[in-house]
Amino acid sequence: MKLGILEPAAIAGMLLFALANAPGAAADDDPVVAAFSEGRAALSGQKAKSASTPERQLGLVGGRLESTRGARVEGRNVNASSLALRFSGGSAEKNVAYETKHLLAPEKARRTRRTAVWFGGDVTLDSERAESPRLAAVYSNGLAFGVDTRFGPRLLVGNAVGMAFDRTGIGTSGSLETRSLSDTLYASLTTARNTYLDVMLGASRYAFHDELAAASISAGRRSASQAFGLARFSRQFERNRLRLRSYGQARYRHTRLSGYAMRGEETYSVEPYTSGSLELTAGLRGETVARTRIGRLAPHAVLEVSRSLKRTSGTVMTSVDGAEEVAAPSSGHSGKLSARTGLNWTITDRASINGEYSLSSAFDDPDVKQRVTARFKLTF
Repeated sequence: MKLGILEPAAIAGMLLFALANAPGAAADDDPVVAAFSEGRAALSGQKAKSASTPERQLGLVGGRLESTRGARVEGRNVNASSLALRFSGGSAEKNVAYETKHLLAPEKARRTRRTAVWFGGDVTLDSERAESPRLAAVYSNGLAFGVDTRFGPRLLVGNAVGMAFDRTGIGTSGSLETRSLSDTLYASLTTARNTYLDVMLGASRYAFHDELAAASISAGRRSASQAFGLARFSRQFERNRLRLRSYGQARYRHTRLSGYAMRGEETYSVEPYTSGSLELTAGLRGETVARTRIGRLAPHAVLEVSRSLKRTSGTVMTSVDGAEEVAAPSSGHSGKLSARTGLNWTITDRASINGEYSLSSAFDDPDVKQRVTARFKLTF
């Protein structure tokens, strides 16, 4: 089970960014109100990027650790690459992806005794974006370059350098440019593919550049610093055909955006902003496998509980004539209990059907949410 899921803070920030960019968001005739509207959009975009970027880096490092567990148990390490170059043309027919993993030599030829290098992430070239000067035609949600060394049969220690860059639109004609650079130290102690302890600690720096048309083409530069980390464990027990796996995860992030001024015909200042979050997850998964005449059947059941704590500081946006817009500080906590059951049916080596039914309920909301998913896969 993969735990590198985009966290709620990133999703909320992106939704606010989208709403602030909706038509009419900055259509007020009052230039101060219009500037504040685009300023809110810029702040929402900065929050969203500073929430999603570390998640992407942790996901790339976590994927690296997952891909090497088998080799490490066998006393090896392995060079790898999951870099992808994507070409987007605005429609599914024009989209093309070149993934380096398809160009790699067989794993046996890439194995090393101790030290290995790896690359991950993606770069997108968007021809539709190239038609707008306020959008980046070439952008990346995250790239990572890492080196790690196996110390003995169980311990792996490494370091990964990551980066991301993009430019998106704000309001009717503004833009937000984002660049980030991060460094992540990681270690993994493993005894089997599904029995391990992973620890990742990282820090990153951001550079934001806003251009807000509603503020008479005001431009502002803002920096941000961030610390983030993740620890996760998994322990698997097997008895006959039954497999039980307990797992847990702790995820932490603290971000500080500096104060800055947007300067043009009018000047608008924004105070520093900080945010922090801690998320805890624990669960138990059980599964078994049965081989029958109609294929391989693998039923499973999962019980999971999660808890999150979040805190943000307030911030004030001030215009040159003294008008202010205040965002109050906030703090809160939430939790969720969920249960899932499903069946993975492998009909042949090329055909499979997966189905799952889930129930979930928030601690502060008595309503129970239900979900049914199904997928059929056929490989030619």
